[in-house]
Amino acid sequence: MSKVLAFLFLAITLISCVPSVYQPYPIDAISLPRDEAAHRAPIEWWYWTGHLQDEAGHDYGFELTFFKAYAPENARLFGFIPAWWLVEKGHIGHFAITDLGNKDFHMAQISDFGNFEASTSEENLDLRLHTWSAQKIGEREYQIKAELGDKKLELFLTAEKPMALHGNPPGIQSMGPGGVSYYLSYTRMAAEGVLKTNCTLFSCEEHKVTGQAWHDHQWGDFTLDAYAGWDWFSLQLDDNTEVMLYFIRQPDGSYSTAAGSFIDQVGQVKNLSSDDFSLTPTGKLWKSETTGAVYPLEWTLSIPGRGLELLISPLLEKQEMNTRATTGIVYWEGAVGISGSHTGKGYVELTNYDLYPYGEPQSELKPLSGPLGN
Repeated sequence: MSKVLAFLFLAITLISCVPSVYQPYPIDAISLPRDEAAHRAPIEWWYWTGHLQDEAGHDYGFELTFFKAYAPENARLFGFIPAWWLVEKGHIGHFAITDLGNKDFHMAQISDFGNFEASTSEENLDLRLHTWSAQKIGEREYQIKAELGDKKLELFLTAEKPMALHGNPPGIQSMGPGGVSYYLSYTRMAAEGVLKTNCTLFSCEEHKVTGQAWHDHQWGDFTLDAYAGWDWFSLQLDDNTEVMLYFIRQPDGSYSTAAGSFIDQVGQVKNLSSDDFSLTPTGKLWKSETTGAVYPLEWTLSIPGRGLELLISPLLEKQEMNTRATTGIVYWEGAVGISGSHTGKGYVELTNYDLYPYGEPQSELKPLSGPLGN
């Protein structure tokens, strides 16, 4: 869901209150294309994931996320200096490339807390953070750019369906005990561009790539200390439908909120409550040697009303994002494959399993059964 609900200011916005200058959310109904741009919301992010293939048949996954957060009015530096006097807002970026053929995973994180090398527009989708960027360049056309190490990715994305408005009312999604969020998605975007590798100061190896992407945009005044973690699924199926599911976890591993959306072939959004589906881990686990986090990495998903009986499996286990240096959290964000009644590809996000490792008695996730709070 994405995109990651994180502590965007390590020093001045650790689990903080909403600035009093903001009205309680939700404020207004969604208005497009205006709401693709930035808002004066306490927390906001834009997020892209996707699956790519180059001309030689090599497969890749990618994630690119831009975060923005305002300093809360009550935050103090040294106990008495209002944080917003020094830093009104901060920006963070996360980028990852999964090389599925070589079983390699690479990630980067960058930040700017003084608006020196970062900007967002409240008129159009136009995001810039150091050398990374995302821009709307047509009615449904977008361009994203990012780099890490000796790799660079430049993609043109075209939305193949209307913007999906999740929740009820449309575009307003429950965040469980944390509040509510505006939540918009392009659930299927045609992608084409260039992946550059082995870059030096003078040249790069260029690989033309094509594929499919998913875009999320969320903003609101929800708080981050109301739950232990969250799991999020974006699934693109072979019949040109998509599924988004999210689960908000409590410290004991139970779900306080579980909901989602089914997007049909023409882009109509059907809300899913916890009565409409069941998600069950198969028992496949992966433990990070870096953080010690233990993740569930395979699930069965049943949505009887849509004729879906799916197995969701990672295409590579090692796809962990250790972003403690920028957001203070660890999460697994990875490319997955889908089999069963339908085939497809997707991305899954799993947060805070370093704090609540899966499989320990207090954090074992319980299969969904019966109504949960939405």
